[in-house]
Amino acid sequence: MIKKAGNLKGILNAKGDAWIEVKEDQGLLERYLAPWQGGSPARGGGFDLKTLGVFKELVVGNRVRLDWFWDGHLRVRAIKIINPFKRNGVMNGILVQKGDRWIDVESEDSFLPWRFYPKWVGGMPESGGGYNPTTLAFFDKFDVNEPVRIVWSYDHRPRIERFIEQEIEDVFVPFYEGKTIPVGVINSQSVRPSVNPFDQAFPAPQANPFDQAVPAPQANPFDQVPNSSPFNPFDSPSLPSSNPFDETGNSKQQPKSPLSNNPFDNVPAPAGKESNPFENVPLPGNPFDALPKN
Repeated sequence: MIKKAGNLKGILNAKGDAWIEVKEDQGLLERYLAPWQGGSPARGGGFDLKTLGVFKELVVGNRVRLDWFWDGHLRVRAIKIINPFKRNGVMNGILVQKGDRWIDVESEDSFLPWRFYPKWVGGMPESGGGYNPTTLAFFDKFDVNEPVRIVWSYDHRPRIERFIEQEIEDVFVPFYEGKTIPVGVINSQSVRPSVNPFDQAFPAPQANPFDQAVPAPQANPFDQVPNSSPFNPFDSPSLPSSNPFDETGNSKQQPKSPLSNNPFDNVPAPAGKESNPFENVPLPGNPFDALPKN
């Protein structure tokens, strides 16, 4: 089924006295004629004068809203310029197409294409006026599908004030990087190192420093003390074979070494008698009996 009418939005790409060319947002470029009124030209027919007057006022490069129909040709029923909400701003977007005097940029916010022209400088063309040559030269720095960022203003159509080059991401730079010494000025500070100064510190030990201490003994150091006796030292002194106190009364039957009996047993007994020496002492009488009687 052939569509007989519709509406669309796009960029006014070009125009003539009785036609306009619109590039719709989907990228399709079509030419639309003004409606025909009356019969053949020989009978006074011709393009609608009202529509021709609207065409005359249109400025190429603006976004438009178009209402169209089909009668053997694509015809314009109505067309209106879409002005931007602001008179200036900054746009981030993708370059989708470029010509000798313009670029189409798709906004990263609305995903709609806008056409931008350089600012006009120098008056009328016959007086040497024209598009800003600096901006035109800048077009060569961009290719299609590359990101762009522009400062723009609106003067009959969107104009490029200037380009903003892509900002480089912030990267950490050491305080000593990028420092220069002014010519003729003596810098009292040390020369900027060409490498990281922390890499010039004393090299780290190749091994654990604790591993360089005196090696641990292979065995228990107490095992290396000279052993004078294979036995317990308390077992070394000669001990009596029996209890010396059990042998006190048997001095005649078995001789005893000086260390094997009680030393009090070595006191010589009174000659000819084995009794208690205190038994031979005369007992004193009553001391009162020794007093002279009157």
